[in-house]
Amino acid sequence: MEQLNKIRWKDFDEAVPAFLSLVLIPLAYSITQGVIWGFLSYTMIKVLAGKTRQIHWMIYFIDAFAILSLSVPYLQGRAG
Repeated sequence: MEQLNKIRWKDFDEAVPAFLSLVLIPLAYSITQGVIWGFLSYTMIKVLAGKTRQIHWMIYFIDAFAILSLSVPYLQGRAG
């Protein structure tokens, strides 16, 4: 819990993805789901805020694989 002090909670772009990851990991019973939604929300918030230059190209790459991992069960008919 000590690491939570290092999050810039007043910076919306940083706080919301961190909060989503923090909350979704225990609620979804999945570290993977928490991290995926943290990455995706980080990218979406930065893009919507017009701060695309602050996003490293590797984040887009990670997001593509995150979306793929979320969609594969639906594409194979094993959702839910």
